[in-house]
Parts: sequence; structure tokens; C-alpha cells
Amino acid sequence: MTAPMKFLPLIWAGIWRRPGRTTLTFISVTIAFVLFGLLQGFSAVQSKLIANAHADVLLTSSRIGRLDPLPLADLPRIQRVPGVVAVAREIFCGGPFREPTNFIAVHAIDPSEFQQVDVQTTITPQQWAVLKGTKSGALAPQSIAMLNGWKVGDDIPLTAQRILNRDGTHTFPVTLIGIYPDNRDDYFSSNLVLLNYSYIDEARDVDRGTVNDFAIRVASPAEAGSISTAIDALFLNSDHPTKTYSLRQIALAAVEAIEGLGVAVQAITGAVFFALLFSMGAVMFQAGRERIGEFALLKTLGFTDGAVATLVVCESLAFCIGAASVGLVVSLILAPAVAKAIGYGISTAPTMGMGYLFALVLGLLSGSLPAWQSSRLRIVNALMRG
Repeated sequence: MTAPMKFLPLIWAGIWRRPGRTTLTFISVTIAFVLFGLLQGFSAVQSKLIANAHADVLLTSSRIGRLDPLPLADLPRIQRVPGVVAVAREIFCGGPFREPTNFIAVHAIDPSEFQQVDVQTTITPQQWAVLKGTKSGALAPQSIAMLNGWKVGDDIPLTAQRILNRDGTHTFPVTLIGIYPDNRDDYFSSNLVLLNYSYIDEARDVDRGTVNDFAIRVASPAEAGSISTAIDALFLNSDHPTKTYSLRQIALAAVEAIEGLGVAVQAITGAVFFALLFSMGAVMFQAGRERIGEFALLKTLGFTDGAVATLVVCESLAFCIGAASVGLVVSLILAPAVAKAIGYGISTAPTMGMGYLFALVLGLLSGSLPAWQSSRLRIVNALMRG
């Protein structure tokens, strides 16, 4: 047995010297790391939201608001603006499915236009071709299909919350013709169910020949500002003045809208760290005082001051990393359910490394004082006190 392996039984025995206290402390540290994983996962999504937003994709909508319709006749005028590469029409036709809380984001688009704008899409050319040839067809991301139990070929009654069908209902039956892989790096269409614009436009009762916005790909992100200004100038004095902005601006606005929550997340994380530090420090300090006799006995058996101190630090590290591992795995399991409940994405996987670093620092700091005290013990005095 190697020298490091000889320490394992001693470390294990030291951790479980007081099973009741160890169990309660382990549970509290685990819960703290569950909270850490979920909160940091929330912050990670905010950062990724901005990083993945396309700076070269613009959205043109009504100056009144994105739900106010724009005439489809504006599309060719936008296409003629210098620097514009492609333009795609969009109608928002999302709504609840089966239950009020299960909202599905659905856009009606022209397949030929849309695939020219969203170059990061994972939809294959064959799937685009099938959608284009199936008027009432639909394409769904894998995550949405799995969540709702959809399979290719299923007939699905989608509800368009803000669009009235000519039959007086908000229901638009579609056939699922394809399922495409999720691409979390595609901020533009990663979670959208896509339908044919012609199907929705012809079936709806009002606002035919209109869109909610135009998605525009530009040649260079550096020209996005000037192109936005040029597009809005075209319709400044029309019946439908526009507001054009980039996807990155939308992402920044979304993050700014919940900026206070992000600050609160960081504050809570900091409070958790310091609370854990004091809690673990107190537990390790008390355990060290109770084990003075044991440390003296180890030194009598030939353990050096450094070996005893290392033993104490290893106990603290093993405890913190073990509790952190359980807590971070639980946060990873809970993240999808929490994200669905709050209606905002949580990605805990990128925070795992930070969590283990947090646990390492916590273990070192909480174990340093009792380790230093144990290394300074004199055998005779320690045996008399122990």
C-alpha cells in the first residue's frame, strides 16, 4: 500500500468520528451547492445569451411594438437596402399546448427566406424541402418534440394565442414533418417550431398579407447600425413606421431587464460562500479541539507535524468536495424542472468546474486553522489535555 493510500482509513475515520454532526453538516453543504449550481447556471445563461446573439442579424418590426403587424409589401424595399444579404418574413403564432403553462414558441416563415437568414440552423436541406412542399407541415426542435411526445408524422393541433382562424378558433392543425437537433448556440431559432407562412396567412381571419417582423442578415456586423438607420428611414413617414435592431441588442435588453436579479444572484452566492466558510470553519475547529489526544497519539506513533496537518486538511477537502459533488449533480438534475417552472433557461453544466474550485477553496480555508493548530501541538501537553 502506498503512503498516500495509508491515509485514507484515517481520513474516513476522522470525517465520521461524530456521525450525527457529519451527516447534518454534509446535508447543509450539499444544499448550499445545489443552490450554487442553480444560481450560477442562471448567470451562465445570461452571459451565453449575449455571446451567442447574432450581431449580423437585424429584426425590423413596428415602432409601436412587435405584435403590431407590418405589410408584407415592405420586404422587397428592405431587400434593396445596400448591405442587406437576405430578408425573411415572420409571424408569431405561439401558444399553450395541452395545458396553460406549456407555452410553445411557433413562428410562421417562408422556408427559402429563413434558411438564408439563419446560417447556424441545424435543419437539413431535405427538411427544408419537405416543409416547403407540405403546406400544413411543421418542424420542431428535438427538445420540444421529446417534451410533448411528438413523432414525425403526428397530426398536432397547435394553438396560436393571438391569431384567430377563419373557423372562429385559435387552433391550427399541422403535421410534424421533421425534428431537428437543438443548437443552444443559435439564439435565433434554437427553440422554435416552424410553420409555413402561407398556411397561417391564408387560414387566419384578419391581418392577411402582414408580418410581425422581418429578420434581416447583413453583410457585416460593423454596418448593422447604419443599415438599421437606413431601413427605418424608408418607412419614417409611412402608415407603419419601423424600429430595427440587432439580435444582440435584444439579448442585451433582455439581460438588462433582469439585471437586478443577476446582482441578487451574485450577492446570494457570495453570502452562501461566507456562510459555508464560517460553518465549516467552526465545525473543523471544534473537531480539532476534540481530537487533541488523537493527534498526540499519531505523533507518538511517528507522524510528523506536517503529516498530521496534511491529514486534517485532507479531511476538510474530502468532505467539501464530496458534498459539492452531490450538490452539483443534484442541481444538474433539477435544472430542467426549475427552468420550466420559472420560464427561463438554466445551464448548470458550465458551472461544474467553478463549483469544484469553490469546494477546493472552501476545504483549504476551513481546514487551514485546525491543521496549523494540530501541527503546533506538543505531545506531552496534548496528552495531558486529551
